[in-house]
Amino acid sequence: MENNGKYQFIRFRKEQSQESFTDFFDYYFTRLIQFAHTIVKSELLAEEIVLDVFVKIWEQRETLDTIINIETYLFISVRNRSINALKKEKKFHFDLLEDSHIQLSDYRPAVDSNLIESEMFGALNEAVAKLPAKCKIIFKLIRDDGLNRNEVAQVLNISVKTVDNQVAIAIKKIAAQLNIDLTNPTNSHGLMTFLLTF
Repeated sequence: MENNGKYQFIRFRKEQSQESFTDFFDYYFTRLIQFAHTIVKSELLAEEIVLDVFVKIWEQRETLDTIINIETYLFISVRNRSINALKKEKKFHFDLLEDSHIQLSDYRPAVDSNLIESEMFGALNEAVAKLPAKCKIIFKLIRDDGLNRNEVAQVLNISVKTVDNQVAIAIKKIAAQLNIDLTNPTNSHGLMTFLLTF
């Protein structure tokens, strides 16, 4: 089943109306600004970049049938424009995996959780905050933006194996910080599932 964003895009592609475009725009706008901000570190510039991407889509709406995966297309477009913006500012050595400023949303316990559970979530968020930038940006795209491994690889211009390796590194670092024994496969799989879907 299509997610809401893909549904909005299919509707816009079919109708090419301003109303359908507005719904499509609203669904992705904030997420794309957050992604652009991780690269350019300026909210104003991030907003400008994302608006440019949407303007281009609106102007080329009659050729939208060529876009197969809209989420990948949007994130790659924002990535390319963000890096080009940095190049114009003569920051030629920008590395998307190393130099991004990543702000991940916190893991939060249920409202009725006890003090111990709240402390555990606090320790988890602290462990995630200490992850290297490479791990964080992959976490953000998978967990916060809902992209799959292949889409993340395309957006970051890396291999799927690199995505998997970075997730594995993140799991090991978090497990070490929280004293979780990963020699038990159930713990390893359970932690990965929790971290990427919670």
